[in-house]
Amino acid sequence: MFEYLWSVWRAIQLGLRLQPDVVQIAETHPNATWIAFGVVMVAGVSVLLGQSVILFLNQVRPGRFIMSLVSNGVLLVVGWVVWSATVWGTGQWLFTEQPDFAVVLRLTGLSYAPLVYGFLILMPYLGPFVQRLLYAWSLIIALRAVAFAFQVGFWPALLCVGLGWLLLMLLTATIGRPIVTVRNWVWHRITGTPMDASAHELLRQFAIEKSSPSTTKRDQS
Repeated sequence: MFEYLWSVWRAIQLGLRLQPDVVQIAETHPNATWIAFGVVMVAGVSVLLGQSVILFLNQVRPGRFIMSLVSNGVLLVVGWVVWSATVWGTGQWLFTEQPDFAVVLRLTGLSYAPLVYGFLILMPYLGPFVQRLLYAWSLIIALRAVAFAFQVGFWPALLCVGLGWLLLMLLTATIGRPIVTVRNWVWHRITGTPMDASAHELLRQFAIEKSSPSTTKRDQS
């Protein structure tokens, strides 16, 4: 277990810059897929930690809070697999180089490395800026990963990622709607929070409830 955790941490460090060593890990390491899985899980947990104000405002119990962290990691893993599949399928159509799906899956997973610092989103005032910065950083690494996998330049990689994203949105809006509905239901059952709720919305709702007449009377009594 310790060796696996060390491999995940090393992959995160290399993935932050997508160094050549991380490409070698993705292509040859016997546990490369599980290492990429670990990177994405850690990223999902960290991002939810950064957004944990949403759960605190809903007074989520400690047990449900831990389940929420794990669930967010699992949801990010599912999104990683689907996203990798759309990018791989788009690249198969656009480019002559035909890498295995497993290689694209692993490299795309390592592009989630910047989100390991997602807990910094919790910082007052700077949180939204940090969130945008981390996602932009992750996108840049994803572009480099696609360029490595398909042996193309930056602009073809950008085209592949852009078309893959459009395909993903199309699938989500059509045949993927039942899956999205189930995902939102499961998330709401675990956390008691709407899947798409933002901290700003919940803060506003919390302020309204605190200032409502019924709440005032209850406080006075």
